Formats: sequence, structure tokens, C-alpha cells
Amino acid sequence: MHRDEDEDKLLRSVALQNARAVLRAREASERALISSNEALERKTAELAEARDELEKRVKERTQELEDANENLGKLSASLLRAQDDEQRRIARELHDSVGQLLVGISMNISFVQSEAHKLSPSVAKCVSDNAQLLEQVTREIRTLSHLLHPPLLDEAGLASAIRWYIEGFADRSKIDVKLDIPSDFGRLPNDAEIAIFRVIQECLTNIHRHSDSRTATILIKRDGEYLTAEVSDTGQGDPYGKAASADDLRTYRSWTRGYARAGQTTRRHAGYSIQRNRHVGENSFQCWHA
Repeated sequence: MHRDEDEDKLLRSVALQNARAVLRAREASERALISSNEALERKTAELAEARDELEKRVKERTQELEDANENLGKLSASLLRAQDDEQRRIARELHDSVGQLLVGISMNISFVQSEAHKLSPSVAKCVSDNAQLLEQVTREIRTLSHLLHPPLLDEAGLASAIRWYIEGFADRSKIDVKLDIPSDFGRLPNDAEIAIFRVIQECLTNIHRHSDSRTATILIKRDGEYLTAEVSDTGQGDPYGKAASADDLRTYRSWTRGYARAGQTTRRHAGYSIQRNRHVGENSFQCWHA
């Protein structure tokens, strides 16, 4: 009887100890879990704070980049206008001042030629040669003046100015240039016409310098808010990228970026895209506005 009671007490004691051990283990686990959760919450809060700070810095850097691009666009547009204004001024000086001087020289030579019968044959020939040289200089000055700033660009628009330029370019370079442009192309903003004319001018110059092509084609079209221009040739291409260097493309982009930024003064948005196919000798660029 006493033995059974002792065993029963022992079992209850062991069970109580086990229960206490389990309770202590549970409490320790709960404390560890609470501590782990608190650490996790701290880390989560720290990560959230770091993420917010990173997002803030990214937004600040993005805004800085957008501001820098905006300023670059404004600078490109300003430089484009300044360049055109300077070329316009020089063209006017050549036409007015230098042109008048050449007219005066021409009148003097004409007077001397009217008295050629009083001169020796050799002197008379020199006067005649000078008259011919003066005519050539006058033509060159007029051409240079028009290349600096084609008067047709202001008076008649892009289509007429390009036709005039192609005619002179073909005569000087002996490259046959075909122009495909709608008859009802119409007018564009002044900055747009200047930028597009300069890019086409530079494309044709590259063809003359690098492609060895005897033909070139210019395609200009408008499709709603888009304007696309392509200048292509049948020359040797440029497999090593020498003709259309990065500087060339940056120049093209700066001109059309200037147009895009100028368009923003009166329209909601504007843009540009330029590509160069080095292997087939093709430059293309696209401007759009809305």
C-alpha cells in the first residue's frame, strides 16, 4: 500500500517537473519568438526607411537629370538660333557690303573695258580676264551667302529651299540628287525648317565626302503629327563607322533637339529620332509634334 503511494507521488512529481520544464521551454520559445519578431520589425522598419530614402534619392536624381536634359534642350535651341542668326548676319553682310563693293569694281572694270582700244593688247586681255574673274567671285559670294542662310527658307519655305540647294549641290558635286516631297507639303515653324534644312545639308555633304556615290535620294513626308526625312545613297556605305561619326549624330540630334524644344513653346510636346545605317549609306531622322 505504501509502495503504491510512493510510486504515485514519484510519478506526480516527475509529471510536475516535466510540466514545469515544458512551461519554461514554452516561455523561453515565446520570449525568443517575441524577440525575433521585434528584431524583424526593426529590420523591416529600417529597410522601409532605407527604401524610402533610396526612392527619394532616385526621384531627386531623376529630377536633376530631367532638369539637365531640359536645360540641354534649351541650350541646343538657343545655340541653333544663335548660329542661324550669325549666319544670317554674315550672309546679309556678304550680299549688301561685299556685293556692293563688287558691283563698284565691276563698274570700274566696265569703264576700263570701254577704253580698251587705248590699251595695249596684253593689258586689254588682263582687263578682260579680271572681268571674268570678278564675275566668278560674284557668283561664289552669292552662293556662299545663300548657303549660309538660304533666302528661300524664309520666303518660300523648306521645300523650295531644299530644291534650290539640291540644284546647286548637284552642279557643284556632280551627284544626281532626287527629291521626293509632297507638292502640298506646306510650311513648318521657322526653327523646324532651319533644323531640317541643316541636317539634310550635312547628310548630302557626308555623301559627297565619304560615299563615292553618284546618286542620292531625299524622301520627306508628313504623316499626321510626324515628319520623316530619309537621305540615302548608292555608294560604298560605311562599314567601319567613319563617315557618320558619333559627332555627326550628336550634331544631327542637337539640331533636331533644338527644333523639338522650340516646338514646345507653342505645342504640348515635340521630339526627334535619328538613325544611321552605316552599311547602305542611309541617314534618316524623324521629328514629331502634337
